[in-house]
Amino acid sequence: MTGRILPNLLNPLDRPSVVPFPAPARRGPREKLPAAELRQAFEADKSDAEIAEEFGCSRQLVAMKRAKLGLRRRAKGGEKRPPSRFAPKTATERSVRIPPVDHPALSEDRTIYPATVTPVDRLLNVLVSGVNHWKIGGAIAKGAWAGFPVYTLTLEERATCPDSCRHWRSCYGNNMHHAKRVQAGRALEDRLGHELAVLQSRHPAGFAVRLHVLGDFYSVAYVDLWAAFIDRFPALHVFGFTARIDGRRDPIASALVRLVLARWDRFAIRFSNAPVDECATVTVEHPRQVPADAVLCPQQVGKTDSCSTCALCWQSRRRIAFLQH
Repeated sequence: MTGRILPNLLNPLDRPSVVPFPAPARRGPREKLPAAELRQAFEADKSDAEIAEEFGCSRQLVAMKRAKLGLRRRAKGGEKRPPSRFAPKTATERSVRIPPVDHPALSEDRTIYPATVTPVDRLLNVLVSGVNHWKIGGAIAKGAWAGFPVYTLTLEERATCPDSCRHWRSCYGNNMHHAKRVQAGRALEDRLGHELAVLQSRHPAGFAVRLHVLGDFYSVAYVDLWAAFIDRFPALHVFGFTARIDGRRDPIASALVRLVLARWDRFAIRFSNAPVDECATVTVEHPRQVPADAVLCPQQVGKTDSCSTCALCWQSRRRIAFLQH
């Protein structure tokens, strides 16, 4: 018998008595919802509310443990489960956010979220994997660039854009209040050279950079820098859009036109709402407004998951129509 030996103080000649120890106390909190019992209740088709009531815990705990065990409920009777509020949406399911005409951001040439503009020295990297952006995707799945990982660069809208942009007020950056906008300038340009060198070493077979998720080409020197990058890094491929379309008055637009025409195979930048029928885009408010010489963006209407599973923007020079979003 295990226990503590205590002497008999009333009669020292008697043998000491043994007092048994109590059962050891359970350490730590008692598990409210054992995995085996949760699985049994789930297989008995009990709801989360019923399981929570039975085990004296919250429905949140039931749902969390179910997810860990891979116990997922299916909709009954063919009913569709309500979509998550975090689920990607097509352009037909999104509403356009337009600030009032007198909003300071419109006259001060800046984003309506100035706190998101981040200096380069506060970022681990300025080129971010496209996997972080559901619309773009992490790796190209088809076409001549198939297999290329995708990286993105996000600048500050309006601050780097021409005020002639058709979406100066309706920029879709108005809906992106969490996006980190990299501060444009010399520090960014220096960092880009270092990061592209790393990506060239990491992906010698090829990689793509989306310019720009937000923002635009902000100087002739910046355009020339990308031209130099195309020559310096043979694995680099670029796609994206620009609102710089007035080549007669805007030297940045002129520099872009020259670069696009010379290197479209690796620098597929489209001119937004430009009055040309190649390497351009047009914005419409409804699919029935798509011009005859344009094709509506497949991703926006749910025909493909992302840019990476489409490849139309860099595979074809045909004009592409985008729903305002």
